[in-house]
Amino acid sequence: MPEDNAEALAERQWEAGHHAAALSLYVEAWAGPDDEVADRILDLIEDWGDTDAALEVLSALAASGDARAHEALADLLVQLERPEEAVSALQEADRQGRDVILWIAGILADEIEDRDRAEEYYRRALAENHPDALNDYGAFLHDGGERLDEAADLLRQAVEQGDTMAAGNLGRLLLDQDKPAEAIGWLRQALEAGHRSVLVPLGVAENDTDESEAAGLHLREALDEELPGAHFAYALHLADAGALQEAVHHYEAALDQDGETNAYLNLALLHEDLGQQEQADLRYRDAIEHEDEEAFLPYADFLAQQDRTAEIGALLAPATALGLDPEDLAQLRVLADGGQPADA
Repeated sequence: MPEDNAEALAERQWEAGHHAAALSLYVEAWAGPDDEVADRILDLIEDWGDTDAALEVLSALAASGDARAHEALADLLVQLERPEEAVSALQEADRQGRDVILWIAGILADEIEDRDRAEEYYRRALAENHPDALNDYGAFLHDGGERLDEAADLLRQAVEQGDTMAAGNLGRLLLDQDKPAEAIGWLRQALEAGHRSVLVPLGVAENDTDESEAAGLHLREALDEELPGAHFAYALHLADAGALQEAVHHYEAALDQDGETNAYLNLALLHEDLGQQEQADLRYRDAIEHEDEEAFLPYADFLAQQDRTAEIGALLAPATALGLDPEDLAQLRVLADGGQPADA
């Protein structure tokens, strides 16, 4: 049965309330986890309201030898936060010749956080010349925070082979290495290829290299498209431009919409600059509560300036428990004893 007919029949079966039949037909139309059918299957199961029954249907189809069912089953298992079972299903799909190596690697890396097993699959994909292996393996190494030179080399190879997404990932890597001037060209290349997700790192890189107008333009586009991190990056841009009160608004949005807890310290510093001492104190305490190591010394200095030196001692225990840098911890003790900041 042609895939488009299977999908159309699935829709009709779903409308008639025959969820199991619709699910079986959707599996016939399955092309991969990024296919529209994958989303329809998840919508169908949510509407059905019987996850166990859906698992039974998919498991039976898989047992009958339908490799696509292993993939659909894995997709559902990931949604159910059962990633090890999802990997097992995909391993069976792999044995039946399905192109799932990088999917397995991604689940191992992101869901199970087993980097050693993930790397085995990334290396296998690389050895088998999978078209996305260079980019995905490079991004994986970047996420690990180590072997960054190796990651950059893989990403450059991917770009040379025409992978425009890799240009964006290379730009992000260079930005994380505090090389914004080098990052900009790669990020712009990715943007020109249609990868809108690079708007935030591109705006950050442009802001860091004093291309303020371009940074503002790209970050406002990122805000319009509701990209993760856009509010935090735009707040940084506004603060650098001296628009402090507007920056406060976007840091608050970064907290509310993106859960960006680093914004607490930035808000504290902004409120302090604006002379809003009560709000500054509240946000400093929020930053400490969220274990922001960078917040302890500024808060201690703030308390000292407010003639509240007696309160600084209470910061020593959480700072010690958090493993604050020994030099910072020593300076915190100095402030607690009524001394002056090192740069005073």
